[in-house]
Amino acid sequence: MLQEEAVVGTSVSDTRQVRDRRALILIFISAFLAVQIHWGFAALCIWVLFLGQLERRGVLDKWDASRVLGGLLMLRTKRGQKTIEKVAKPRKLWRWYGEISLWTCALVMIFIVIFLILSFSLALFTGVPKTDAPASQLIPFPGVSPIIPFWWPAIAFVGALVIHEFAHALQARAHGMRVRSVGVLMLGPFPAGAFVEPEHEELSKAPRRERARLFAAAPATNLFAGFFSWLLICALATQFSVVDPGVHASGIVEDSAAAEAGLEPWEIITHFNGTQVTTAEELTEQLGMHSVGDTVNITILSHPDDDGIRSERVVDLTLKSKMDYYRTQNITDEQIVNLGIDENSSFLGVSGMDDGMSGMDRLAGPMAWDQDVPLYLDALGVAIQPIVIIDMPIQHEGQIMDPHEMDYIQADGWLGSILGTSVLMALITLLFWFIWWNVGLGLANLIPIIPFDGGHLMKDFLGVFVGRIHRFSKNYHPLKTAATVSKISSFSSLFLFMGLLLIIIAQRI
Repeated sequence: MLQEEAVVGTSVSDTRQVRDRRALILIFISAFLAVQIHWGFAALCIWVLFLGQLERRGVLDKWDASRVLGGLLMLRTKRGQKTIEKVAKPRKLWRWYGEISLWTCALVMIFIVIFLILSFSLALFTGVPKTDAPASQLIPFPGVSPIIPFWWPAIAFVGALVIHEFAHALQARAHGMRVRSVGVLMLGPFPAGAFVEPEHEELSKAPRRERARLFAAAPATNLFAGFFSWLLICALATQFSVVDPGVHASGIVEDSAAAEAGLEPWEIITHFNGTQVTTAEELTEQLGMHSVGDTVNITILSHPDDDGIRSERVVDLTLKSKMDYYRTQNITDEQIVNLGIDENSSFLGVSGMDDGMSGMDRLAGPMAWDQDVPLYLDALGVAIQPIVIIDMPIQHEGQIMDPHEMDYIQADGWLGSILGTSVLMALITLLFWFIWWNVGLGLANLIPIIPFDGGHLMKDFLGVFVGRIHRFSKNYHPLKTAATVSKISSFSSLFLFMGLLLIIIAQRI
């Protein structure tokens, strides 16, 4: 008896030692990351240790909660199930929605797989370009990444996760699968998302197509939500007008006519030789009427002062040679001729010319195009625009457009007159981050890596494909198909994960 007690005591002691070593390792790694990247890692370490204590003392069991992935608190509740049941009543409608989602996800996954394979191939044969971006930029979390502010992205993030999990729940009920619980994931005092727990046994025994609809519905819903949010932004963009019509340049070339005249980036050019110019095309047309050495005058509105007022000035300048400038940029004479530039081509010395609606036009994309393009290009532009605008916070330090571009516009439509410029811009900003998270979650979840939804979908797709091949075999058995699919999906998930990880690491070596 004493020997057994000694063995138990030794086992408990060993467990505590292992736990203490893990805690020390966690503290060391978190301290290193906090110093090198962001202080948030120190807060995360404290939260993880705190959750560990609650788990060991049985507090989480009393709360019907559990710890997942080390630092996420899973709070379960039965609330919300009645709402899910009511919304899921038109089951035939939601099954059709699941089928549409399945085909949508299959199409998107094909492009994702092609993109990943091309990325891996380019990285293998041409190398990975180095980046000077801070390491914290790799953590797409509000307030941690320098390109993601806190409040609007945090609100949009929670909303995107809620509709993601709600879509899973609706498909489960539409196909007769029970939902054990719903709840929220907590990261410290902040909600990090929502979750739905269907009955695992019912999910595993469900027909393959029904299970695939359940997995496809959530990322497809995120993509649909992102697309319709972008359409709302396009509608709200029509409620703005330009305060001071004109053309601005984001850059001024050194030693050029514009630089010698004192023109600064983001100042507004309203007239060229007395002729009003409201678009970059109009300014280019006026410039084309003059040759090298001509003296012209431009009317400029300065940056706003402390009271928001711009002062006007008129400056004279002598146009220089565009050919000479291009030669200084190591462009060959043959390339210059192909560009239609000759010795008389004049050069003002500005870059990034655009009008006052440029910020909104970039958000609207194809909806703001003036040029006549083929219908298929219009359709393609509309389809990918919610993905294209994801890059904007990277280009504008966490903002949806350059702050100067926000100063050029004001609310002008019937809705703008009611809400005002500030409220309308706040709505557009919230919708933008809702698009950002929904498109990001939708695409990320369709990467064919388990445990993402895309990994489960790929496993079911493989099950159909491998099953049909095995049926031609004399020794066909469903268990053999399941084993083969499991091996293929595990290998492909590991391959894709390691490929993505190596590309990220290679950028910083």
